[in-house]
Amino acid sequence: MSENSVPRVVRNDWSGVSVPELGAWTPTMTVTVVVPAYNNQEKLDVVLAALTRQTYPKQLLDVVVVDDGSQPPLHLPEIRPERTRLLWGPDYSTSWGCSNAGDIAARAAEGDIIQRLDSDMLVYPEHVEAQARWHHVLPYAVTLGTKRMIDTAPGSVSWPTPEKVASIGSIHDLFDYAASEPHDYIEKILRSTDDLRAGDHLNFMAHVGATWAMRRDLYHLSGGTDNMLRLGEDNEFAYRLHQVGAVFVPEWDARSWHLGLTHMMQQAALLRRYNRPFLAEQMPYPRWLRKVGGSAWKVPLVTAVVEVDGQPLELVRACVDALLRGDEQDVRVRLVGRWDEITEERQSVLRDPLLELRLISATYRSDPRVSLVTSVPESVFPSAHLLEVPVTAGLSRSALGRLVGEADQHQVGLVEVTGAGPVPVRLWRTAALGRISWFGDSTPRAQGVTEVYGARTLTAAEAGVTDLSAVPVELLDEGVAGLKQGDPGKWLPATVQVGGLRSLAQATALVGRLSAARAKAKIRRMSVRRK
Repeated sequence: MSENSVPRVVRNDWSGVSVPELGAWTPTMTVTVVVPAYNNQEKLDVVLAALTRQTYPKQLLDVVVVDDGSQPPLHLPEIRPERTRLLWGPDYSTSWGCSNAGDIAARAAEGDIIQRLDSDMLVYPEHVEAQARWHHVLPYAVTLGTKRMIDTAPGSVSWPTPEKVASIGSIHDLFDYAASEPHDYIEKILRSTDDLRAGDHLNFMAHVGATWAMRRDLYHLSGGTDNMLRLGEDNEFAYRLHQVGAVFVPEWDARSWHLGLTHMMQQAALLRRYNRPFLAEQMPYPRWLRKVGGSAWKVPLVTAVVEVDGQPLELVRACVDALLRGDEQDVRVRLVGRWDEITEERQSVLRDPLLELRLISATYRSDPRVSLVTSVPESVFPSAHLLEVPVTAGLSRSALGRLVGEADQHQVGLVEVTGAGPVPVRLWRTAALGRISWFGDSTPRAQGVTEVYGARTLTAAEAGVTDLSAVPVELLDEGVAGLKQGDPGKWLPATVQVGGLRSLAQATALVGRLSAARAKAKIRRMSVRRK
């Protein structure tokens, strides 16, 4: 498949992607099934026995099992796929847990496609084939298998032997379907979103670790599962997959039995309480994760980029301070300039050719929300949004929140603000930028994003953005920090710095001077019209 023939899925509507019917095609890509395991040798035995029944060509299939430190250590049973390896997790990592073992297995995988299975997932024969067919066609697909939960508590069901699993006429007959339970939480999401085709930027929440598949290069591009997360790693991993442009596809023909009830089904409240701080640290979505707790997170909702080379300190300060003091605090700012050229050699400090950059550096280098970079970043992954801000753009306190709200309400990949100077303010959805990167063509970025995610345009007044180039530098120097709330056309000082103190009186005086200046300008315009 050439890069230009890659299907262009709009948002997550995978309906237009055509995949072959099961049993009516010839696979060519290799698949590695990765199985993280810890204790429960009996479950692993039947899981591997089921994998011997796969309809996917045996010569294209291998299995990597990673033992996460079981005591006694796990061993490979007699009934297993021909090419099955068992790795001892502690030999590869000092971490532990399902995510860690799964990542070890995925990084050891040699197949073109990685098929992930928990060690308690007894799969139907078409499970691998049903998912792999998507990855032959759509390189940025993440397929999600389905499962029915079997209560395996003592006395609840009769446990099948590996021999029975390997020889029974239909895997479906191993358990009583009517007595099993669906993965209700996930199936509710699928029903309410037309199998994610009509879903939004939270589609990734349908991704669970028990059974999924994707191309190996997509796994590595996203960074793989976080081996330091003990629980909830599937959601965090899915968030990053979304940022690199993945499409999530539920595959109902990839059926399986889940041997036991999930932890969430048994201890939902405790698990949510445990997961929330860890997920909030690394996932700006869903937004409710960050309603409590700290105000600075590892992965910001928005990363703003401002090019400051050749710009005066006062202008940069007005632009950046407005960003940092806005109502939406989940933002980081990257200032682009020739910081690496600043030296400490003896010179006339006031004739320094890099004086403005030196002053800007001194202003922001210790601010934890600001970083000084020497080039415009190609991506702000895993941040959910990239905000491109001309240094002459001043955002009101509510402006950034408005832009993000506009993007999420309309599910677009680009929100552009015009009318506040020659260069627009642009809010890009990282997932949309990730999507167009798969197409490998020369389509302009804005056009490509608009085609697959859509775009919105706001006026400066609607968004709350003003043109700072129209504000006299002496007024910027007074410590102007943002636009007057509710009046995006007027740039007013929020506070005035006086001898290290905030002076309401001096701020009031400055506002008076501004108002008088506007009145005089109005009189002059009227006089010109009368002439």
